[in-house]
Amino acid sequence: MKYHPSYRYFGLAMLMVAMAGSAGVARAGIATTKHNLSVAGPGTVKSIDETEICVFCHTPHRAIKNDNIPLWNHNLSSAGNYGVYTSPTFDGATTIQDLGGTDATTAAVSNLCLSCHDGTVAINALNNPSNANPNGIPTMGGTEADGTIPVGNARLGTDLTDDHPVNFIFDSALFAVDNSLNDPATLSGVVLFNGTVQCASCHDPHNSVNPTFLRVSNTGSALCLRCHNK
Repeated sequence: MKYHPSYRYFGLAMLMVAMAGSAGVARAGIATTKHNLSVAGPGTVKSIDETEICVFCHTPHRAIKNDNIPLWNHNLSSAGNYGVYTSPTFDGATTIQDLGGTDATTAAVSNLCLSCHDGTVAINALNNPSNANPNGIPTMGGTEADGTIPVGNARLGTDLTDDHPVNFIFDSALFAVDNSLNDPATLSGVVLFNGTVQCASCHDPHNSVNPTFLRVSNTGSALCLRCHNK
C-alpha cells in the first residue's frame, strides 16, 4: 500500500508545548554546538562579526511568518524539486510543494532545516539581520564561495533519495497497515509535528549530546527502534 505524505499546519500552541521540554537544554546547549554560527561558535563555519547566536534562525522582530517554528529568520530555499526516498511500499514526496512549499506560512519543519542544508541558500541569508552587528548581514567564514554550507555530510543537496523520508503522516492508520512500525501513540524520545515525521523528529538542532544532533543515542539502533520494531 502506497502512503502519500501530506502536510497540515502545526499550531503555535502545540509547537510551544512540544518545545517546552527542551527549551532549557536548547538555550544552554546550542552555544557549544556547530549550530552556534556566531563568532564564539566551536565549528569552522561561523561568522567573523556576528555575536548573536539565535539570529541565524530566529528573530524577535520582522520574523518570517511560520507557525511551525516561531520567529523564523532564515530565508527559505527556492529549490523546486527534491528527490526523495521511495520503495514498493512507500511513495515519498517528490516536490517542494509536497514538503510544504516555499511559502513560509505552509513550509514544513523540514523546509526550515533544508534552507541551510540543501546548499542552495547562503547561511547568512537572514530576513532580519542583527542591529547589534555594525556590518548588518553577518560576514561568514568557512562556507563555500557563494556563502552556502560547505560540501560535506551536512550538505544534503536536493537529492534526498538516500535519506529517511520526511513530511509524512505517522498515525494509527499507517500503523494498522504496516506491522514493522510501533504504535505512534507510544513513541518516546522522538517528536512528531502535527502527526508528521520531520527532520527535527530525530534531530534536535539545539543539542549535540549525541552525534549528528540525534535526539536519542542510536547505539544498538536505539533511535531507529523507537519507530520501527524490526
